[in-house]
Amino acid sequence: MKIKIKIQENRKEQFQRLFMVNRFPSGRTGKVVYLRPEYHERLLRIIQLPGEEKITLYSYIDNIMEHHSREFGEDIKDYFNDRNKPIL
Repeated sequence: MKIKIKIQENRKEQFQRLFMVNRFPSGRTGKVVYLRPEYHERLLRIIQLPGEEKITLYSYIDNIMEHHSREFGEDIKDYFNDRNKPIL
């Protein structure tokens, strides 16, 4: 049981380190992205937790995309290149 608790704590710390960090510059220099209303509400609730350091929606989504690109970047590139003229 202690091992499971330790793993969960590590996952919580990893989540906070990866996703709950502000990125700069602000989202004003980025692009508009439309989300389903239920995802928008869920994301806002996550980033506005009481007692937590506030991060912007822009930063949270940017962190998700950065992680996704690191985890699946090669797969995405291969998928694209298999179906199109290679981009890289």
